[in-house]
Amino acid sequence: MSRKSIILTVAIGVLAILGILAFNISSNITRDLNLLTDESNDGQRANIEELVITETRDGQKHWEVYANSAQYDNSKNMAVLTDVKGNFYKEGKVVLSFDAPVATYNAKIKEIILTGGSRAATDNDILITAEEISWTGSKDEITAKKNVKIRRADELYVTSDESSFNTDFTKLKLRGNSLANVYKKN
Repeated sequence: MSRKSIILTVAIGVLAILGILAFNISSNITRDLNLLTDESNDGQRANIEELVITETRDGQKHWEVYANSAQYDNSKNMAVLTDVKGNFYKEGKVVLSFDAPVATYNAKIKEIILTGGSRAATDNDILITAEEISWTGSKDEITAKKNVKIRRADELYVTSDESSFNTDFTKLKLRGNSLANVYKKN
């Protein structure tokens, strides 16, 4: 093969992969937004600007979610949040921060599902990215699914199909296709 053919093949491959990723992310966002467009609801829907949801445990703030806007459907006890940011707390200090373009909040079971390119960062410089990050209530377990990447500077790089970890990242479980690289610190 000539050099031109190789470059063309690589370019087509990269475009195909980007197209698949864009389709997958847009279908997740569309799925979340379609949760609230069911015509069977009886008008118990509210549009909310600048929403804050807080969960406490033993009288202390456990997590807090900030959303630029939300659509809440009372008949489903669900809200679709947009432009989401938030924090997990331990002993009054932020131990994990997260953001995502879209999230779904199930008020009945207090479940948050971040989608559309979710990111989380710990207070000790560990970055987690995934297509979906979720947790329920005051449990100290967070699950990341689909194209999970965990990185800490030049020391650690992990990929997996799914992982779960606690808020201060002292426990980590990997599931599915996983690869972990640990590098020697200089």
